[in-house]
Amino acid sequence: MKAILDDKGFIASFALEGEITDGIELPTPEDIDHFLAHWQSYRSKDGKALFDEEQDDALAVESEKQTLRQRRQTECFAFVNRGQLWYATLSVKQLAELTAWYTAWLKVTETKTIPERPAWLE
Repeated sequence: MKAILDDKGFIASFALEGEITDGIELPTPEDIDHFLAHWQSYRSKDGKALFDEEQDDALAVESEKQTLRQRRQTECFAFVNRGQLWYATLSVKQLAELTAWYTAWLKVTETKTIPERPAWLE
């Protein structure tokens, strides 16, 4: 297997067959299915591709955060990024609910809890 490594020694790109320019030669990991599912969590050490659980956990957390950011973009910002005329039609209670919902969405990558949309936004 040929691999290109990032500056921390993790596999940034690989080819099981064929050539990669500027790649290094590494033996193919024994559990190829695991490698293919988690290749970005493997690093080169002592001439082998070794799985790094800490890196895998960090990548999983970042992936979850990215998914939450995408949901926030489509589910929250479509409502919150409206003009002043729309806001002027809201009651004080609705504005308070909207503010609380928006604040919860802003913290979603920390809390990992999708806030419940106010019923009147349905």
